[in-house]
Amino acid sequence: MGSPLKSIWAVHLATLAFFLGIMIVAPIISPFSISLGATPLIIGFLSALTSITAFIMRPIFGLISDRGYRFETMMLGAFLGCIAALIYASSSNIWIFAVARIIHGLASASFLPASISTAIDLAPPDRVGETLGWRSTMFGVSQLAGPGIGGYISDLTNYNTTFIATLILSMISLGVLFIARRWAGKYTSERVERKSSFRDIRRLLKLTFICPMIAVAFYAISYSGVFTFLPALYKELGLGASVYGLYASVQGGFSILTRATSGRIADRKGPIPVASLGLILVIVSYLLLYIDYLPPAAYIAASIFGIGLGLIVPSLQLLALGDLPSEIRGFASGIYTMAFDLGFLLGPLIMGYYIELTGSYTSILTLFPIFATFSFIAIQFARLAKHD
Repeated sequence: MGSPLKSIWAVHLATLAFFLGIMIVAPIISPFSISLGATPLIIGFLSALTSITAFIMRPIFGLISDRGYRFETMMLGAFLGCIAALIYASSSNIWIFAVARIIHGLASASFLPASISTAIDLAPPDRVGETLGWRSTMFGVSQLAGPGIGGYISDLTNYNTTFIATLILSMISLGVLFIARRWAGKYTSERVERKSSFRDIRRLLKLTFICPMIAVAFYAISYSGVFTFLPALYKELGLGASVYGLYASVQGGFSILTRATSGRIADRKGPIPVASLGLILVIVSYLLLYIDYLPPAAYIAASIFGIGLGLIVPSLQLLALGDLPSEIRGFASGIYTMAFDLGFLLGPLIMGYYIELTGSYTSILTLFPIFATFSFIAIQFARLAKHD
Protein backbone atom coordinates (compact mmCIF):
# COMPACT_ATOMS: atom_id res chain seq x y z
CA MET A 1 0.00 0.00 0.00
CA GLY A 2 1.32 3.41 -0.98
CA SER A 3 2.23 6.17 1.40
CA PRO A 4 1.24 9.69 0.32
CA LEU A 5 3.36 11.32 3.05
CA LYS A 6 6.59 9.66 1.91
CA SER A 7 5.66 10.42 -1.67
CA ILE A 8 5.03 14.10 -0.88
CA TRP A 9 8.50 14.50 0.61
CA ALA A 10 10.06 12.60 -2.28
CA VAL A 11 8.36 15.02 -4.68
CA HIS A 12 9.69 17.91 -2.61
CA LEU A 13 13.22 16.50 -2.90
CA ALA A 14 12.80 15.99 -6.65
CA THR A 15 11.55 19.58 -6.94
CA LEU A 16 14.61 20.85 -5.09
CA ALA A 17 17.00 18.89 -7.31
CA PHE A 18 15.23 19.89 -10.53
CA PHE A 19 15.11 23.62 -9.88
CA LEU A 20 18.59 23.65 -8.36
CA GLY A 21 19.74 22.26 -11.70
CA ILE A 22 18.10 25.21 -13.46
CA MET A 23 19.33 27.84 -11.01
CA ILE A 24 23.00 26.87 -11.09
CA VAL A 25 23.01 27.58 -14.82
CA ALA A 26 21.47 31.05 -14.39
CA PRO A 27 24.65 33.00 -13.52
CA ILE A 28 26.63 31.66 -16.49
CA ILE A 29 24.07 32.19 -19.27
CA SER A 30 25.41 35.66 -20.11
CA PRO A 31 29.16 34.93 -19.87
CA PHE A 32 28.83 31.64 -21.76
CA SER A 33 26.80 33.41 -24.47
CA ILE A 34 29.56 36.01 -24.76
CA SER A 35 32.13 33.23 -25.16
CA LEU A 36 30.08 32.01 -28.13
CA GLY A 37 30.17 35.49 -29.68
CA ALA A 38 26.69 36.73 -28.71
CA THR A 39 25.84 40.43 -28.87
CA PRO A 40 23.95 42.10 -25.96
CA LEU A 41 20.67 41.74 -27.86
CA ILE A 42 21.30 38.04 -28.49
CA ILE A 43 22.27 37.55 -24.84
CA GLY A 44 18.93 39.00 -23.78
CA PHE A 45 17.10 36.77 -26.23
CA LEU A 46 18.92 33.64 -25.08
CA SER A 47 18.20 34.52 -21.47
CA ALA A 48 14.48 34.97 -22.16
CA LEU A 49 14.12 31.97 -24.47
CA THR A 50 13.51 29.51 -21.63
CA SER A 51 10.78 31.68 -20.10
CA ILE A 52 9.09 32.26 -23.45
CA THR A 53 9.01 28.51 -24.16
CA ALA A 54 7.69 27.71 -20.68
CA PHE A 55 5.04 30.43 -20.97
CA ILE A 56 3.63 28.89 -24.16
CA MET A 57 3.82 25.23 -23.17
CA ARG A 58 2.77 25.10 -19.50
CA PRO A 59 -1.01 24.83 -20.10
CA ILE A 60 -0.43 22.04 -22.62
CA PHE A 61 1.64 19.98 -20.21
CA GLY A 62 -0.90 20.81 -17.52
CA LEU A 63 -3.65 19.25 -19.64
CA ILE A 64 -1.52 16.14 -20.12
CA SER A 65 -0.98 15.81 -16.38
CA ASP A 66 -4.75 16.09 -15.85
CA ARG A 67 -5.22 12.85 -17.78
CA GLY A 68 -3.68 10.99 -14.84
CA TYR A 69 -0.04 11.46 -15.85
CA ARG A 70 1.14 13.67 -13.01
CA PHE A 71 4.33 11.76 -12.22
CA GLU A 72 5.01 10.95 -15.85
CA THR A 73 4.85 14.63 -16.76
CA MET A 74 7.26 15.53 -13.97
CA MET A 75 9.60 12.72 -15.02
CA LEU A 76 9.46 14.02 -18.59
CA GLY A 77 10.53 17.43 -17.27
CA ALA A 78 13.47 15.91 -15.38
CA PHE A 79 14.45 13.88 -18.47
CA LEU A 80 14.33 16.99 -20.66
CA GLY A 81 16.51 18.69 -18.05
CA CYS A 82 19.10 15.96 -18.63
CA ILE A 83 18.92 16.46 -22.40
CA ALA A 84 19.26 20.23 -22.02
CA ALA A 85 22.35 19.80 -19.84
CA LEU A 86 23.99 17.52 -22.40
CA ILE A 87 23.31 20.02 -25.19
CA TYR A 88 24.61 22.87 -23.03
CA ALA A 89 27.87 20.96 -22.57
CA SER A 90 28.21 20.30 -26.31
CA SER A 91 27.29 23.83 -27.44
CA SER A 92 29.85 25.11 -29.91
CA ASN A 93 27.79 27.96 -31.31
CA ILE A 94 24.83 30.17 -30.42
CA TRP A 95 22.30 28.06 -32.33
CA ILE A 96 23.05 24.88 -30.38
CA PHE A 97 22.93 26.85 -27.14
CA ALA A 98 19.54 28.27 -28.15
CA VAL A 99 18.23 24.72 -28.65
CA ALA A 100 19.37 23.86 -25.12
CA ARG A 101 17.56 26.93 -23.76
CA ILE A 102 14.35 25.88 -25.52
CA ILE A 103 14.57 22.34 -24.17
CA HIS A 104 15.16 23.66 -20.66
CA GLY A 105 12.03 25.77 -21.12
CA LEU A 106 10.11 22.64 -22.11
CA ALA A 107 11.49 20.89 -19.04
CA SER A 108 10.27 23.67 -16.74
CA ALA A 109 6.88 23.76 -18.48
CA SER A 110 6.46 20.03 -18.03
CA PHE A 111 7.64 19.84 -14.43
CA LEU A 112 6.19 22.89 -12.71
CA PRO A 113 2.38 22.57 -13.12
CA ALA A 114 2.44 18.84 -12.39
CA SER A 115 4.57 19.32 -9.27
CA ILE A 116 2.09 21.83 -7.82
CA SER A 117 -0.90 19.63 -8.71
CA THR A 118 0.72 16.50 -7.28
CA ALA A 119 1.51 18.25 -4.01
CA ILE A 120 -2.16 19.26 -3.68
CA ASP A 121 -3.42 15.79 -4.74
CA LEU A 122 -1.33 13.98 -2.13
CA ALA A 123 -1.71 16.48 0.71
CA PRO A 124 -4.11 15.74 3.59
CA PRO A 125 -7.25 17.88 3.15
CA ASP A 126 -6.43 20.10 6.12
CA ARG A 127 -2.74 20.52 5.23
CA VAL A 128 -2.80 21.61 1.59
CA GLY A 129 -1.38 25.04 2.36
CA GLU A 130 1.36 23.57 4.52
CA THR A 131 2.30 21.12 1.77
CA LEU A 132 2.44 23.92 -0.79
CA GLY A 133 4.51 25.91 1.68
CA TRP A 134 7.13 23.18 1.95
CA ARG A 135 7.15 22.79 -1.82
CA SER A 136 7.68 26.53 -2.12
CA THR A 137 10.51 26.25 0.41
CA MET A 138 12.30 23.77 -1.86
CA PHE A 139 12.03 26.24 -4.72
CA GLY A 140 13.25 29.04 -2.45
CA VAL A 141 16.31 27.03 -1.40
CA SER A 142 17.16 26.43 -5.05
CA GLN A 143 16.87 30.17 -5.74
CA LEU A 144 19.08 30.99 -2.78
CA ALA A 145 21.79 28.39 -3.28
CA GLY A 146 21.71 27.70 -7.03
CA PRO A 147 23.28 30.86 -8.52
CA GLY A 148 26.04 30.91 -5.92
CA ILE A 149 26.88 27.24 -6.44
CA GLY A 150 26.81 27.62 -10.21
CA GLY A 151 29.04 30.67 -10.19
CA TYR A 152 31.49 29.04 -7.78
CA ILE A 153 31.74 25.83 -9.83
CA SER A 154 32.24 27.81 -13.02
CA ASP A 155 34.94 30.04 -11.51
CA LEU A 156 36.72 27.08 -9.92
CA THR A 157 36.64 24.85 -13.00
CA ASN A 158 34.82 25.75 -16.25
CA TYR A 159 31.36 26.15 -17.80
CA ASN A 160 31.02 22.48 -18.75
CA THR A 161 31.45 21.38 -15.14
CA THR A 162 28.44 23.49 -14.22
CA PHE A 163 26.43 21.92 -17.05
CA ILE A 164 27.44 18.45 -15.83
CA ALA A 165 26.24 19.41 -12.35
CA THR A 166 22.88 20.31 -13.90
CA LEU A 167 22.82 16.89 -15.58
CA ILE A 168 23.51 15.12 -12.27
CA LEU A 169 20.80 17.08 -10.45
CA SER A 170 18.25 16.36 -13.20
CA MET A 171 19.12 12.67 -13.02
CA ILE A 172 18.65 12.73 -9.24
CA SER A 173 15.25 14.36 -9.70
CA LEU A 174 14.25 11.73 -12.25
CA GLY A 175 15.36 8.85 -10.03
CA VAL A 176 13.58 10.21 -6.96
CA LEU A 177 10.37 10.64 -8.96
CA PHE A 178 10.46 6.97 -9.97
CA ILE A 179 10.63 6.07 -6.29
CA ALA A 180 7.96 8.62 -5.32
CA ARG A 181 5.56 7.25 -7.93
CA ARG A 182 5.85 3.76 -6.46
CA TRP A 183 5.44 5.06 -2.90
CA ALA A 184 2.29 6.94 -3.89
CA GLY A 185 0.73 3.58 -4.81
CA LYS A 186 -3.03 3.66 -5.19
CA TYR A 187 -3.09 7.43 -4.92
CA THR A 188 -1.62 7.81 -8.42
CA SER A 189 -1.81 4.40 -10.07
CA GLU A 190 -5.39 4.89 -11.20
CA ARG A 191 -5.83 7.04 -14.31
CA VAL A 192 -8.32 9.87 -14.17
CA GLU A 193 -11.47 8.35 -15.61
CA ARG A 194 -13.52 11.53 -15.93
CA LYS A 195 -11.68 13.84 -18.28
CA SER A 196 -12.05 17.58 -17.92
CA SER A 197 -14.88 19.14 -19.89
CA PHE A 198 -15.67 22.71 -20.88
CA ARG A 199 -17.90 22.94 -17.83
CA ASP A 200 -14.95 22.00 -15.61
CA ILE A 201 -12.64 24.55 -17.21
CA ARG A 202 -15.32 27.22 -16.72
CA ARG A 203 -14.67 26.78 -13.00
CA LEU A 204 -11.51 28.80 -13.55
CA LEU A 205 -13.66 31.83 -14.38
CA LYS A 206 -14.14 32.78 -10.75
CA LEU A 207 -12.63 35.43 -8.53
CA THR A 208 -10.67 33.00 -6.36
CA PHE A 209 -8.69 31.97 -9.46
CA ILE A 210 -8.64 35.15 -11.55
CA CYS A 211 -7.71 37.52 -8.70
CA PRO A 212 -4.62 35.55 -7.59
CA MET A 213 -3.50 35.40 -11.23
CA ILE A 214 -3.79 39.17 -11.58
CA ALA A 215 -2.03 39.63 -8.24
CA VAL A 216 0.83 37.36 -9.31
CA ALA A 217 1.22 39.22 -12.62
CA PHE A 218 1.45 42.64 -10.94
CA TYR A 219 3.76 41.34 -8.23
CA ALA A 220 6.00 39.72 -10.89
CA ILE A 221 6.20 42.99 -12.84
CA SER A 222 7.57 44.78 -9.79
CA TYR A 223 9.86 41.90 -8.80
CA SER A 224 11.28 41.61 -12.34
CA GLY A 225 12.08 45.32 -12.21
CA VAL A 226 14.15 44.82 -9.06
CA PHE A 227 15.77 41.69 -10.48
CA THR A 228 16.67 43.36 -13.78
CA PHE A 229 17.49 46.98 -12.97
CA LEU A 230 18.66 47.21 -9.36
CA PRO A 231 21.97 45.54 -10.37
CA ALA A 232 22.24 48.04 -13.24
CA LEU A 233 21.62 50.93 -10.82
CA TYR A 234 24.37 49.69 -8.52
CA LYS A 235 26.74 49.24 -11.46
CA GLU A 236 26.01 52.79 -12.63
CA LEU A 237 27.04 53.97 -9.16
CA GLY A 238 30.30 52.07 -9.43
CA LEU A 239 29.37 49.36 -6.94
CA GLY A 240 30.39 45.74 -7.45
CA ALA A 241 28.11 42.89 -8.46
CA SER A 242 28.41 41.45 -4.96
CA VAL A 243 26.25 44.31 -3.61
CA TYR A 244 23.17 43.05 -5.43
CA GLY A 245 24.25 39.44 -4.91
CA LEU A 246 24.06 39.96 -1.15
CA TYR A 247 20.71 41.76 -1.55
CA ALA A 248 19.32 38.74 -3.42
CA SER A 249 20.73 36.31 -0.87
CA VAL A 250 19.19 38.20 2.06
CA GLN A 251 15.88 38.32 0.23
CA GLY A 252 15.95 34.61 -0.59
CA GLY A 253 17.11 33.58 2.85
CA PHE A 254 14.33 35.40 4.68
CA SER A 255 11.71 34.05 2.26
CA ILE A 256 12.69 30.50 3.21
CA LEU A 257 11.94 31.29 6.85
CA THR A 258 8.25 31.97 6.19
CA ARG A 259 7.24 29.79 3.22
CA ALA A 260 6.25 26.63 5.13
CA THR A 261 4.82 28.55 8.08
CA SER A 262 2.66 30.71 5.83
CA GLY A 263 1.08 27.66 4.24
CA ARG A 264 0.20 26.24 7.65
CA ILE A 265 -1.35 29.54 8.71
CA ALA A 266 -3.25 29.80 5.43
CA ASP A 267 -4.80 26.38 6.13
CA ARG A 268 -6.20 27.70 9.41
CA LYS A 269 -6.91 31.38 8.77
CA GLY A 270 -7.50 31.34 5.03
CA PRO A 271 -5.12 32.34 2.22
CA ILE A 272 -6.41 35.89 1.62
CA PRO A 273 -5.27 37.40 4.98
CA VAL A 274 -1.86 35.71 4.68
CA ALA A 275 -1.34 36.89 1.08
CA SER A 276 -2.53 40.39 2.00
CA LEU A 277 -0.06 40.62 4.88
CA GLY A 278 2.71 39.42 2.59
CA LEU A 279 1.92 42.07 -0.01
CA ILE A 280 1.80 44.79 2.65
CA LEU A 281 5.31 43.78 3.71
CA VAL A 282 6.45 43.84 0.08
CA ILE A 283 5.02 47.36 -0.35
CA VAL A 284 6.79 48.48 2.84
CA SER A 285 10.06 47.02 1.56
CA TYR A 286 9.71 48.90 -1.73
CA LEU A 287 9.03 52.15 0.11
CA LEU A 288 12.15 51.63 2.22
CA LEU A 289 14.11 50.91 -0.95
CA TYR A 290 12.81 54.18 -2.42
CA ILE A 291 13.93 56.06 0.69
CA ASP A 292 17.41 54.51 0.66
CA TYR A 293 18.46 52.01 -2.01
CA LEU A 294 22.09 51.77 -0.84
CA PRO A 295 23.51 49.22 1.60
CA PRO A 296 23.06 48.56 4.44
CA ALA A 297 19.54 50.05 4.37
CA ALA A 298 18.78 48.12 1.19
CA TYR A 299 19.43 44.86 3.01
CA ILE A 300 16.81 45.73 5.62
CA ALA A 301 14.35 46.25 2.76
CA ALA A 302 15.46 42.92 1.26
CA SER A 303 14.78 41.05 4.51
CA ILE A 304 11.27 42.51 4.77
CA PHE A 305 10.63 41.67 1.14
CA GLY A 306 11.79 38.08 1.72
CA ILE A 307 9.42 37.61 4.65
CA GLY A 308 6.56 38.98 2.54
CA LEU A 309 7.48 36.77 -0.41
CA GLY A 310 7.40 33.69 1.79
CA LEU A 311 3.85 34.60 2.85
CA ILE A 312 2.63 35.37 -0.66
CA VAL A 313 3.64 32.36 -2.74
CA PRO A 314 2.03 29.40 -0.90
CA SER A 315 -1.09 31.33 0.10
CA LEU A 316 -1.84 32.52 -3.45
CA GLN A 317 -1.33 28.99 -4.78
CA LEU A 318 -3.73 27.68 -2.15
CA LEU A 319 -6.31 30.36 -2.99
CA ALA A 320 -6.15 29.75 -6.73
CA LEU A 321 -5.75 25.97 -6.88
CA GLY A 322 -6.70 24.43 -3.54
CA ASP A 323 -10.45 24.07 -4.18
CA LEU A 324 -10.27 23.01 -7.82
CA PRO A 325 -11.15 19.45 -8.89
CA SER A 326 -8.16 17.23 -9.58
CA GLU A 327 -9.09 16.69 -13.24
CA ILE A 328 -8.43 20.35 -14.14
CA ARG A 329 -5.80 21.20 -11.56
CA GLY A 330 -2.83 20.58 -13.85
CA PHE A 331 -4.24 22.82 -16.58
CA ALA A 332 -5.12 25.43 -13.96
CA SER A 333 -1.58 25.27 -12.53
CA GLY A 334 -0.20 25.86 -16.01
CA ILE A 335 -2.44 28.88 -16.55
CA TYR A 336 -1.70 30.22 -13.07
CA THR A 337 2.07 30.02 -13.45
CA MET A 338 1.81 31.77 -16.82
CA ALA A 339 0.86 34.91 -14.89
CA PHE A 340 4.29 34.98 -13.27
CA ASP A 341 5.98 34.44 -16.63
CA LEU A 342 3.89 37.23 -18.13
CA GLY A 343 4.93 39.60 -15.36
CA PHE A 344 8.58 38.76 -15.89
CA LEU A 345 8.22 39.37 -19.62
CA LEU A 346 6.34 42.68 -19.27
CA GLY A 347 8.21 44.07 -16.26
CA PRO A 348 11.61 44.69 -17.90
CA LEU A 349 9.90 46.22 -20.94
CA ILE A 350 7.77 48.60 -18.86
CA MET A 351 10.59 49.54 -16.52
CA GLY A 352 13.14 49.87 -19.30
CA TYR A 353 10.85 52.18 -21.28
CA TYR A 354 10.23 54.29 -18.17
CA ILE A 355 13.97 54.57 -17.54
CA GLU A 356 14.49 55.81 -21.09
CA LEU A 357 11.72 58.38 -20.64
CA THR A 358 13.11 59.69 -17.37
CA GLY A 359 16.78 59.15 -18.08
CA SER A 360 17.42 57.69 -14.63
CA TYR A 361 17.50 54.21 -13.13
CA THR A 362 16.34 55.58 -9.79
CA SER A 363 13.02 56.67 -11.34
CA ILE A 364 11.69 53.11 -11.36
CA LEU A 365 11.93 52.94 -7.56
CA THR A 366 8.60 54.80 -7.55
CA LEU A 367 6.98 52.11 -9.74
CA PHE A 368 7.77 49.13 -7.51
CA PRO A 369 5.29 49.96 -4.70
CA ILE A 370 2.64 51.01 -7.24
CA PHE A 371 2.56 47.62 -8.97
CA ALA A 372 2.69 45.83 -5.62
CA THR A 373 -0.32 47.90 -4.49
CA PHE A 374 -2.22 46.81 -7.61
CA SER A 375 -1.45 43.24 -6.58
CA PHE A 376 -2.80 43.87 -3.06
CA ILE A 377 -6.01 45.39 -4.47
CA ALA A 378 -6.55 42.40 -6.77
CA ILE A 379 -6.44 40.03 -3.79
CA GLN A 380 -9.07 42.04 -1.93
CA PHE A 381 -11.53 41.44 -4.76
CA ALA A 382 -11.21 37.70 -4.09
CA ARG A 383 -12.96 38.34 -0.77
CA LEU A 384 -16.18 38.96 -2.71
CA ALA A 385 -16.22 35.35 -3.81
CA LYS A 386 -15.74 34.19 -0.23
CA HIS A 387 -18.82 36.13 0.86
CA ASP A 388 -21.16 34.86 -1.86
